Amino acid sequence: MKKFDGYEAQIIKKIIHESEGEPVIEIDGKKYFLALIEEPETTVIEDVATDFELKQKLLQAKKDVLEGKVFSTDEVLELIEQGEL
Repeated sequence: MKKFDGYEAQIIKKIIHESEGEPVIEIDGKKYFLALIEEPETTVIEDVATDFELKQKLLQAKKDVLEGKVFSTDEVLELIEQGEL
């Protein structure tokens, strides 16, 4: 990762704030997309520790995988179309 400070950072911020729609820049004929990557407020471990329902879902998913109860994408789509999921 490249960190920008000072003047470089000001230029990048100006591009982001003044762009209409998505901030895309072109350098030497190549297009680059600029986007903010936000850090999550909590970790997965913290989320699981504080959310009983999430913990139960993850434990059930782990159990299902260990028992071979897995579905392909096509199978899941079919279940959705049939209203079973």
